Amino acid sequence: MAVSMLLPLQHSDQFEIDRNDIEFCEEVYSQYKALGLDWFLENYHYSIEARVCGGLYEDVIWKYTGADRIDKLLERAQYYLQLEIQESEEEAKTGKIDPTPARIPSWIKNVAEFWLNDQIDDSGFVQVIEYLVQKNIISIPNAKLPEGGATILVPGWIKMTAGFWADELITDAEFAKALEWLINHGIVRV
Repeated sequence: MAVSMLLPLQHSDQFEIDRNDIEFCEEVYSQYKALGLDWFLENYHYSIEARVCGGLYEDVIWKYTGADRIDKLLERAQYYLQLEIQESEEEAKTGKIDPTPARIPSWIKNVAEFWLNDQIDDSGFVQVIEYLVQKNIISIPNAKLPEGGATILVPGWIKMTAGFWADELITDAEFAKALEWLINHGIVRV
């Protein structure tokens, strides 16, 4: 069992996840699988490490078996880590603790697919994303709403990115970058 899953980066307030951390998640996965997420989080004292593992376990990427599995898990784990750090900072401010792993809910992929298949228009998709960000259902860490500016149509590359994400060809973190772009360019208002 790993002593410390998250190692501070030198001269930084950020954390980093490495291969040993993914091995830790793999070692304790049987406990999660046998006893469930609630038991797992409680047993590991709702630590950020356990919450990151919990996020990975409930993500489709956990079942990925390609040769680059560890690299993909590391990338996704870093995304979950950032979400957990943000959530922990918010918990510290509000005093309200939410011990569950942070993640983009899987049902949002249905919305992306509806949009991709023109079952909802650009404005409908934008409204859903705005709602999800405003309610803190999804977190876009580096988004900064620009001053002024008119709402424009969503570029086609964003729609293609949503399709890739819905088909699980790109990660949540990669899709979040597209959403960040929408916010930074004033298309999604939060």
